[in-house]
Amino acid sequence: MTMHLNWNNAFNRVLASSVAVFLTATSLYAIPPHPCDPTPPPVCCEEPKPGPFAFAYPFDMDLNCPRDFYFHVDGLAFQAKQDGMDFVIQDSDGVGGPITHGRVEGFSRNGHDWDWQPGVRVGMGFYLDHDAWNIDLEWTWLNITNYQHANASTDGGVVIPLWIFGAGTPSNQIGGRSSANWDADYNTIDLRLAKPYYVSRYLVFNPHFGIRGAWIDQHFSVDYGGIAGGTASRVVHHADNNFWGIGARCGVETDWILGKGWKLFGNVASSMLFGKFEIDQSMLLPSADGFDLRYDFYQNQPNLEIALGIAWGMHFNKQRNHVSLAAAYEFHEWWDQLNLRKFFSAANGYANDVVSRGNFTLNGLSLKLQFDI
Repeated sequence: MTMHLNWNNAFNRVLASSVAVFLTATSLYAIPPHPCDPTPPPVCCEEPKPGPFAFAYPFDMDLNCPRDFYFHVDGLAFQAKQDGMDFVIQDSDGVGGPITHGRVEGFSRNGHDWDWQPGVRVGMGFYLDHDAWNIDLEWTWLNITNYQHANASTDGGVVIPLWIFGAGTPSNQIGGRSSANWDADYNTIDLRLAKPYYVSRYLVFNPHFGIRGAWIDQHFSVDYGGIAGGTASRVVHHADNNFWGIGARCGVETDWILGKGWKLFGNVASSMLFGKFEIDQSMLLPSADGFDLRYDFYQNQPNLEIALGIAWGMHFNKQRNHVSLAAAYEFHEWWDQLNLRKFFSAANGYANDVVSRGNFTLNGLSLKLQFDI
């Protein structure tokens, strides 16, 4: 009995000591510092650190009573270029000799051969209540017209044609004059689903994906004429290179906000279209049979777009509407668009092959006016 009481007394003393130590330690942190204690020196900075930042916050136009609808009209001024459209070689030596001081002439020779072409792009879209997604539809149209001519550079010189039968043709069929005409209609229609959001207060990302349809119809004709061997001659080569396709398109747009309504932007998008080429070529020689050729084929067709620019915008009508103006320089690349065939021999075998490196490119300026309501 006595041993049991001693054990209880010892346990109670240990428990009381532990509680006392715990309360003392807690009080050191719970009791605020004395008013007379010295205060730590303040940390002074010239400017506060940026932040806090919003992550993946939906983009907001900050409109009063928004109807979540927008539309835009763009004016375009592009240079259209295409590989493989040289049509003569100038030969100073004349008929019968090797090429002397030869020079390739045609649309592909240098940048001055390509004219600036007018176009337009119009679009409209709206924001969804579901996580501020937006859907828009956009149509781009460009009219392309180019004309070039190339004549013999010296008396007695000739131009060697590249778009009619090959062996023996220059000396027997053609003289010292040539010209070419290239006309094209460029159309694309894009339907996309996008999600603009803030990466930080001054950076907005807008990833998107959707469907693209495209029609690129080209007509290319070359006229060779002049005096060869004392007789007048003329040969005209006509060709249509038409393409249509539909497929998937995806990309991302970025807005780098500067303040006071100004921003920089950089956009990139790519598409892969399944499409059909429809090729027609014909030529009639003055003293022999020419050819009349047609063939169609299907293939996957990629293209790439890049745009860099600057924009400015402002609210009006008591913060109910927003207007913006954007200027950009754009690049568009379509691979393997020219699929005409060149003939390398005047023999009955008609040796020929498809023009290589026939890439179709656009580059130039766009000016965009957009309203958000």
